[in-house]
Amino acid sequence: MIKMMSLLLTFFIFFMTAAMTLADDDPPSRSSSPLKTMVSNLKSTQQPDSETEENFEDQTNPEAESVSETVASDTLEEKTKEMLAEEPPQPSYTVLRLSWKIVPHAVKYKVTVEGEELITYINGIEVPVNSVDKIFKVTALDFDDNIISDDINIIEAETNPTVVKTTTEFDKMDYAPLYPVYSWVPKHNADYYQVQLLKDGEVVREYTTRLKDEDDVYDFYDPEPVNEGGSYYWRVKAMSKYGFALSEWSKETDSTSFKVNAPVKFAAFGDSITHGGGAITVPPSMILYNWENYCDKPIKNLGKSGDTTDQMLERFDTDVLPFAPKILIIMGGVNDYRGNILGWHTVSNYKILLEKCKEHHIIPVFVTPTPVNPRLINHVKFIEPPPYDWHTHYKYACDWIKRQEYFIDLTAEFEDSEGFLRADLSTDGLHPDIEGKKIIGQAIKEWLSKNSLF
Repeated sequence: MIKMMSLLLTFFIFFMTAAMTLADDDPPSRSSSPLKTMVSNLKSTQQPDSETEENFEDQTNPEAESVSETVASDTLEEKTKEMLAEEPPQPSYTVLRLSWKIVPHAVKYKVTVEGEELITYINGIEVPVNSVDKIFKVTALDFDDNIISDDINIIEAETNPTVVKTTTEFDKMDYAPLYPVYSWVPKHNADYYQVQLLKDGEVVREYTTRLKDEDDVYDFYDPEPVNEGGSYYWRVKAMSKYGFALSEWSKETDSTSFKVNAPVKFAAFGDSITHGGGAITVPPSMILYNWENYCDKPIKNLGKSGDTTDQMLERFDTDVLPFAPKILIIMGGVNDYRGNILGWHTVSNYKILLEKCKEHHIIPVFVTPTPVNPRLINHVKFIEPPPYDWHTHYKYACDWIKRQEYFIDLTAEFEDSEGFLRADLSTDGLHPDIEGKKIIGQAIKEWLSKNSLF
């Protein structure tokens, strides 16, 4: 009888506490998940109310209290296990995934579905719809929301997709870049993503992206070089902020697979302009804004976004030497002069790179760094403006390059009348877009063709 009353008391306190929690006027904070709230509520039932305990003191005994605590503890553990094992609820609506070709110079796309306007920064989107028969429209926009094209053809429409759609184009590249970029169409309601790189079928790297509230999560730049020989592919899985998987792993395809082989005849070493990408939002995983796409010579891309010439020197041994190129195209320097690195320091690093190449029987071909456009940089606002005397240090670096035995001079084609980066070649004032990448690719192609003895 005493045990029965103790059990009834435990469940009475549990439900009263739950009811009081639901009646609370203050909603849970944004960082509090339903799982955490439930666990917190369950834990509160383990602490007996002092007044209730006093009123029923004569009806309890140590054995009954022990049974009560055990029941409450078991209830907490069982509820927690149930919630962790529980699958996320299935949506009552249809998720429609649309895909289209990249529109040159587009920074973003406006997608109109069922009268609602949505913005995406990649050539695809997932949207919830009440009916797949509804009319939808995709419009390509520039940085200032001017219309570039409002006649975009949908190349693929899928309903309730179970895997994330990848957008990498490794199958269209002669070589995958040393620092691969993995990209995809964002999954509806996903908060973050897990990304894996596999070599010969085994997982060798695993990353977790930032939350979508912190960034527009549709790509991931691998921070480590892929310089060991073998066959690779990458995959991605969408996750909820509670740790539930919202998709299956993406499948291995030609566009997500690549091989790493050495040695190579030609390689290019540099920063983000070498690495690729453009129009602010298109990553190097797609070939449209990659200069190699406009050069018919197979060149291994050893560029790394954000590098200064100091950082290029630091990774020369680990990133260049494993591929033993016969010719190394050196394209760094823009992150020096647009920052606080003086021209003489950049040239000093050029000289060390030159000596390193000679030491390892590599022919260095220096390419003049591209200028920047401060007006465009100030307009987009997310890039740090260059110092007032940037052009002096830019010119100092270019002049040294033009005195070398092997060099490619791009200054005349990239500079406007003020010596700035031509506005028609860049969206953000720093990175050349399609026309600029064509100039780079074709100039390198012509130099290699003329110097066929190499």
